[in-house]
Amino acid sequence: MRVYVAACGLGLGHISRSTPIVEELLSRGVEVVVSTYLDGLDYAKARGFKVVETVPIGFRVKNDGTVDFKQTAARSGLSIGLRRFLKQVTAEIRNIKRFRPDIVFSDSRASSIVAARLLGIPVILMLNQFRIEVVRRPSSGNLSLMDRLFFLITNIFWNFVRTLIAGVWAQSELILIPDFPYPYTISLGNLAIPRRYKGRVRFVGPVVHKSPRDLPSKDVIVKEFSLSEDKPKVYAAVSGPRVERRYLGDTLCKIFQSMPQEYEFILSRGNPRGDTKPTRNSNVLTYEWLDDEAQFKILKAADIVIGRSGHGIIMKALTFGKPLILIPTPDHTEQYGNARRAVQLGVAIMLDQSGLNKENLSRSIVGILSSLEFKTRAEGLSSVWPRHSSVGVATDSILSLAETNR
Repeated sequence: MRVYVAACGLGLGHISRSTPIVEELLSRGVEVVVSTYLDGLDYAKARGFKVVETVPIGFRVKNDGTVDFKQTAARSGLSIGLRRFLKQVTAEIRNIKRFRPDIVFSDSRASSIVAARLLGIPVILMLNQFRIEVVRRPSSGNLSLMDRLFFLITNIFWNFVRTLIAGVWAQSELILIPDFPYPYTISLGNLAIPRRYKGRVRFVGPVVHKSPRDLPSKDVIVKEFSLSEDKPKVYAAVSGPRVERRYLGDTLCKIFQSMPQEYEFILSRGNPRGDTKPTRNSNVLTYEWLDDEAQFKILKAADIVIGRSGHGIIMKALTFGKPLILIPTPDHTEQYGNARRAVQLGVAIMLDQSGLNKENLSRSIVGILSSLEFKTRAEGLSSVWPRHSSVGVATDSILSLAETNR
């Protein structure tokens, strides 16, 4: 049996959550090829998967990681963006025809769904954002008359585009949501799925590599990574596209080095090509790259997790019962939706990037450590859905539909 896995390559969230499913498929003797691009491609190659590179699609960001809608529109606007999307569809048709899979498994890749449907191959989709939004007004400064007109036109146009995207998602035979079931769903605000599609939707729970019980005890991990036994441990997992990672990593590194010695900070810069050997500067341990095994061990040892509010890092932290400090990418609507929901559930504190400094971060750390409620609620969510069930349900769904197609 053959499965074609198409994962969004912008950042590492999609490819990393697809990986446990790929590995489970491989363990069952299934032949798998992974189609992705950019950071996702580096990650998939590092895992040793059979990969095919496809045409990259993304959005423009400023030097501080803020989504730049004007540059995105200028360089990837309607005609250019459509041409690039069609190029990706063409590349996917070519790759799928060459591999001849029994099924296509797409993690948030619309082009792969279109290609599969044109070739008559069934599709299973995994996503946590059915309804994709853009900001009505950017967060930075006062807008000129021309800027206000630009965003007015953009939002009118986007109403049409998001309807098209939703129509593509709906071409899938099954839609898997890698999130907690209601009322604990983190991506709740991004899942405005029309009622007519609800019969195809299945919540499978967080799809992660490990659960706490798969790993050694916290004491063993502390010794393995030469961490302090008595200091609270704060793990900062920097993720996202390269520019976002660099800005947040540099900012957090400077803040951590000025923080009190009573805390221990572990910073992962999230570079798949980076060195796995850490550097230590006083109470700050910095990794360019933490592989999956090491990352989950650090998660188990940590008391607080800091990161962007991408769906992946939130799911990983809550699977391990860890409260979060979330710093959404400015003007990234999905991340703000995730962060607000985590705050509503009482498992996180949200900081705007514009207010990220020593005082606010210190106040947030103290707020979480001094209150048992954050820890209790996060640990409560960790027991909602077992990890092995999520990977198994997703894998069984793929193989069942593939077998039916054969």
